[in-house]
Amino acid sequence: MSNIPLWQETVVDESEIDSLGHMNVRFYLSRVDEAFRQLLENVGVVPGPGQKLRRFETYSRFAQEQFAGNRLETRGGLISSESEDGVAGYFEIRNLGSGNLAASFIVRTGLIDAESQAPRPLKDGQWRMEHQVEVPDYAKPRSLSLTMPQRVILADLEEVISDDPTPGMMSGRRENIVLPEDCDEDGQMLEDVELMFIMHRPVPGELQENFGPPQLVDEKGRHYSWAMMETRQVIFRKPKLKDPVISLSADVAYGEKWRQNRRWMFVKDSGLLLGVHDSVGVCMDLDARRTMPMPEEVQRSIERSYLPQFA
Repeated sequence: MSNIPLWQETVVDESEIDSLGHMNVRFYLSRVDEAFRQLLENVGVVPGPGQKLRRFETYSRFAQEQFAGNRLETRGGLISSESEDGVAGYFEIRNLGSGNLAASFIVRTGLIDAESQAPRPLKDGQWRMEHQVEVPDYAKPRSLSLTMPQRVILADLEEVISDDPTPGMMSGRRENIVLPEDCDEDGQMLEDVELMFIMHRPVPGELQENFGPPQLVDEKGRHYSWAMMETRQVIFRKPKLKDPVISLSADVAYGEKWRQNRRWMFVKDSGLLLGVHDSVGVCMDLDARRTMPMPEEVQRSIERSYLPQFA
């Protein structure tokens, strides 16, 4: 039995299964958010009038895919952090049947002003450093850095990133808009709505049978897609109702079976940088359910457009 505090036991629902046949990333994050909310309430970090909780940073490592009906447990605790704008925590989700690790997370969550979105520093004595844990070696960053990403200007990226995506939706340009269902009654984007979900959901007139990465077929007839192994997201601000949003992304490194991608998200009209999302994905044979060398046509596309200077 783990000595990391238990906060939640859940069952993977059919509605959480994406196009690749396994639980989608966003439902791991919703479990972590609920567990962290319980933990923060337990140590005294509770939003006051005119405040909200926001997850500023998230580092994720995915170990084993999960399927409908699997029973999961979410455990976690606080970890030391030098930031004044939030509380850092470590969480892991395990399969209750096998005991195997499904995914692990290092997150920083804090209070913000609900109107301005400005972070509200946590003062000494306002909360208690309890339920403290250490980040295990198996959960520490492997390929991605936890340093703060460099801020960039939308116009500069538009000059070097093509509109045409590399197969797999992990690079290129995508636009969408913030809808009423994404927001509260004041037109502020809900904290449990992920920016990446906004960017990748269908736009009006675009058909999508189910959510998640697309299933692709290479020149040899093999069915494949891209499965996330590591991700890291930093949120600076969230958009508001009817804001047009745009993401520009590029592959910044790659190998025989993997690719590393960086995505910048902006409010299109103003150029306001909303967040940066890094990911390492592996090419997955959907029939064999194992990794495979990326198709030659994908590698050729990456070689033409990748931007290692942004790694």
